[in-house]
Amino acid sequence: MLRRCNRLGLLLKNRRGLSKVWADLFFKFICMNMLTEYELIPANDRLKQQIIVELEKNNLPVSDLDDSKKLFGLVHDNELVGTGGLELFDGSALLRSVSVRKGLQGRGLGKFITRELEKISKQRGIDCIYLLTTTAKDFFSKEGYEVISREEVPESIKSTTEFSSVCPSSAIVMRKELT
Repeated sequence: MLRRCNRLGLLLKNRRGLSKVWADLFFKFICMNMLTEYELIPANDRLKQQIIVELEKNNLPVSDLDDSKKLFGLVHDNELVGTGGLELFDGSALLRSVSVRKGLQGRGLGKFITRELEKISKQRGIDCIYLLTTTAKDFFSKEGYEVISREEVPESIKSTTEFSSVCPSSAIVMRKELT
């Protein structure tokens, strides 16, 4: 069903005369309703272990995941199907660990996770989210993130283990202002 929704959304985006705004509204109000059976929940100890396994399957870093990192699991029928995480600072956050179980990718679940984490960040007074990626630049660009230089990143984000040691220096740094 989500695949059909994504295809229809692409058709609308590519249709002459239909603005990106209308295509985005289509996704937001029609497709997101199909995701209501999915729930992004904060990780308890049991879910955190499942999230770590899923992150390892997706080749994402887990060595520095401690209690200071807020992990979330995307659950469908009591089964973990996606992950996301946040490190929160004064006014900014580091988005990390966004992944979707293999076989379920390309159905809008990553977009759902990202947007839910952005909502959580806004509710906590965050106005800017940063991330590092080696593989998902195009995905995050479509979600409104822009590539920036490492010098533009605040010290609070630079001092994280993900920024300073876990991710390679070749990782792309991206930012999104939450408005």
